[in-house]
Amino acid sequence: MGRATQRGEKTAQPTLASLGVSEAGELLYRHLLRYGPLPTDELGAALGQSPVDVTEQAESLATHQLVTLTAGAPGRWAAAAPEVALERLIGYRQGELSLARASLSDLMAEYREGHQPGQAPGPVEVLEGSEVCRRRYAQAVANTTRELLVLSRPPFLIGTGVTVDVLGILDRNVRCRSVYDRHALEQPGCLNDITTYQAAGEQVRVLDELPVKLLVSDRTTALLFGGDDRPGQWLAVNGSSLVAGLVSLFELLWERSVPLTPVDGSPGSDDAGLPAPDVQLLGLLFAGLTDAAIARQLDTSVRTVQRRLTRLMARAGVDNRAQLAWQAARGGWLTPQPGR
Repeated sequence: MGRATQRGEKTAQPTLASLGVSEAGELLYRHLLRYGPLPTDELGAALGQSPVDVTEQAESLATHQLVTLTAGAPGRWAAAAPEVALERLIGYRQGELSLARASLSDLMAEYREGHQPGQAPGPVEVLEGSEVCRRRYAQAVANTTRELLVLSRPPFLIGTGVTVDVLGILDRNVRCRSVYDRHALEQPGCLNDITTYQAAGEQVRVLDELPVKLLVSDRTTALLFGGDDRPGQWLAVNGSSLVAGLVSLFELLWERSVPLTPVDGSPGSDDAGLPAPDVQLLGLLFAGLTDAAIARQLDTSVRTVQRRLTRLMARAGVDNRAQLAWQAARGGWLTPQPGR
């Protein structure tokens, strides 16, 4: 489970925050992309900021290799090409996630050495058996009163015979946020399920690869998947410091993930004049799905997906899909407007 925006809340336009870039820094970078190299004083005047603040933000962007300072007097700040600079940042973030995955595996191994199933529950309880894990998962969702946080990737835990009442907690105005592994969106019917919960008020984002599966209820209890080598094992975590660490992991992955655009499937268009199906197509492209996976989710052919993407690239005046995704985010094409 886990899907998009709260009722009445407008979906945020995708930003560079997931790549470690501040909001002020992104404004500066976008300004340089649009208007070309500028000296510090002109950049500050255009953005309404002091030269000191501009210099601090530009130097931070320079550490990400998003801008460079040209030679000469006065020096001018110039933006690096987004298809090169952003790909470099994305690769760096993926490396960090790989390290997080390795650390988690080591911690799980250390834990198992000193804890066996059947022991009296302490801060961490081992749950064995798919049926036991499914029922505890459903119970954790049902008992949530304030906030539910989920990291979701296949294979999914919930199967037949167990009901998870997500719509029920959304009706109680519980805040729900979920991050999906990109491969989850390739599962048959997954996008339809996500759309249902988005319409009810859940927020959902997508990350290229999640290091773990996790559910956190009210920031007091958590369920953590035991690992791909132990599909029938989950850990129930109750210690406040342990749960706080898992919440921090969720927030880190949330910041680095991409919002999945909610589309209700009804006719209409956004402010850029795009039909709702095209907005949905771009959202899946932005989430990193392959043409075949997009075709399965939209119940169409790969050739049709490719033809529609070619038409959108022509409309945006770009030559490749990376540039199309950038133009879509920059132009707000992925942000459906209320009432459309």
